[in-house]
Amino acid sequence: MSSSACTSSATPDVRSKADIDSVWERLAHAQVLRRRALGVLGTLAVLALPWVGSAWPEAGWVNQGLEWAGLVLMALALLGRCACMLYLGGRKGADLVATGPYSVCRNPLYVFSILAVLGIGLQTGSLTAGLVLALAAWAVFRWIVGEEERMLRASFGAPFEDYCARVPRFLPRPAAWRSPRHVTVDLQGVWNTVRDALPYFLSIPVFEAIEAAQEAGWVHVRLWLY
Repeated sequence: MSSSACTSSATPDVRSKADIDSVWERLAHAQVLRRRALGVLGTLAVLALPWVGSAWPEAGWVNQGLEWAGLVLMALALLGRCACMLYLGGRKGADLVATGPYSVCRNPLYVFSILAVLGIGLQTGSLTAGLVLALAAWAVFRWIVGEEERMLRASFGAPFEDYCARVPRFLPRPAAWRSPRHVTVDLQGVWNTVRDALPYFLSIPVFEAIEAAQEAGWVHVRLWLY
């Protein structure tokens, strides 16, 4: 599902079921492209990061602080993605979801994913590595959001234009928060979100293993980053 799936009481222009199905079929294809792009990014990171080391001393407070900050960001990303699923409530193209996290940002799922990537990068003990990975993830999401928004605009028309005018694409606007008193929860969707996000935390033992291999001389650092 698009991260910018939007719920609103506004009723979009009348569309046939075939039109809706066609739009969401194209969105599904866009999501396949997104996953492939992120897969390429992840593969490149796995190949490159063993040769990258933190310029901060391993036992120093800066190195350790960056790793702990990364852990906090990954936990925040997990909780944030679950919150998004609470408001999506299993909807698929029938409504424009504009409450909860979607009232302050049009693509909160992607924003939390970027925070997760930043957190994973910080497990290297390098702020630079974390920012480079997060910037690369943002570039992928910015590209795919452009594709998604063209389809959502075709599907929802004026209500989606109004939503875009009120809510920023990525940078959250907390003052715009609004939420109903009750939401319909898709428990399976929330569980799937937790399951998909848990691998974030595998980065902790992976980077610890990389650091141990570097210290043992099995892998030689080629680039030191702060």
